[in-house]
Amino acid sequence: MAGWDIFGAPLDGVSAPARFTRMKKSPLFVLYAAVLVDMLGFGIVLPLLPFYAESFGATPLQVTLLIASFSAMQLAAAPLWGRVSDRTGRRPLLIAGLFASALSYLIFGLAHSVWMLLLSRMAAGAAGGNITVAQAYVADSTAADDRARGMGHIGAASGLGVMLGPAVGALFSRWGLGVPGFVAAALCLLNGIAAIYLLPESRPAHVCAEASPGQAATIRGWMRSMLRYPLSLLLSIYFLTISSFTAMTAVLALYFERRFAIDQSEMGIMFTISGATTVLIRGMLLGPLVKRFGENRTAQIGIVGLAAAMILLPLLPGPAFMYFIPPVYAFGAGTLFPALASLVSRASDASSQGSILGGSQLIGGLGRVIGPMWAGYLFQTIGITSPCLVGATCVLIAGLLSVRIPRRQSQRPASAIAA
Repeated sequence: MAGWDIFGAPLDGVSAPARFTRMKKSPLFVLYAAVLVDMLGFGIVLPLLPFYAESFGATPLQVTLLIASFSAMQLAAAPLWGRVSDRTGRRPLLIAGLFASALSYLIFGLAHSVWMLLLSRMAAGAAGGNITVAQAYVADSTAADDRARGMGHIGAASGLGVMLGPAVGALFSRWGLGVPGFVAAALCLLNGIAAIYLLPESRPAHVCAEASPGQAATIRGWMRSMLRYPLSLLLSIYFLTISSFTAMTAVLALYFERRFAIDQSEMGIMFTISGATTVLIRGMLLGPLVKRFGENRTAQIGIVGLAAAMILLPLLPGPAFMYFIPPVYAFGAGTLFPALASLVSRASDASSQGSILGGSQLIGGLGRVIGPMWAGYLFQTIGITSPCLVGATCVLIAGLLSVRIPRRQSQRPASAIAA
């Protein structure tokens, strides 16, 4: 039986050059490549951010606020980007997001204060709203039964960027902690130029014009959809888990620095391990898991993995064991979040994919803002292990809610282009 590579190309016995030619012609391959390079820039600067901020005198709380600022702007941008893309198409916004990312990383490289770092993270967060558009692009381009795999491939491309980014950042940081920002800016700029010529439109203007009004055609309809079962349940689970996951990510470098005295190079290795696990899980394991268990059970498996990482983190007996944590939480996130995105997409009609997925990113953005903030507060005022314990409790509550996820949701046929 044919398998699939991480970019969505079928491994059906054809030669490697033929597979490469097919991937070059695949619109989804171009999208995954764009996501990969964008997240490569993200992976370059993220492990350096706590150390860069502390070089300007930032406190642990300020470091976590810097991380939260990214999500705050993503929270504001994602619903707008998704809604606009439903009406005008996906391609222009994807390209604009790449150029906005380039600008944010340029500011990062030029930063000479905590406030400039804050500006750079806010700009990056606004650009990060295009993940909604990328998810809607996948929803346009895949059948319902293949959607979780498509969402997983976005995650695999993201994970590959996060895996490779820290190594690139560590390499260039020897010339200064701001230098990797210039590298990330150049990569995103080149990626934006390439997307202009290579990325086709998944929702052409005539489709937008001829489409019937969807469930989120009005603000009232959008809000009503978000509050109705099963979306309300799925978004509650998403909020609890993404806030806990982001909380742990926000304090992870500080935790290991305080407990095991690691530096930015070792933290880069941690992020590389996490990214490699994400690529393997989302690119290879997620599709078979969803096919075997369905999105709902796959999400529950992810919840177990995420809770396990948070429970195990305070119990580590020594620094040699800290490298076991990234694969565990990456497995949890790598199975949970694409499965939830697929379930949210299934609960939306074809004309509202961007709006509803943008709404899910709004909820996720709230979690990403609130999570680092309470994690930073608990870390600084109560103890370095307290964010893990609170996060594990939230994830376990999400696990209890997940038993109410419907086994299979109907989905109106989505328009599809060849993948």
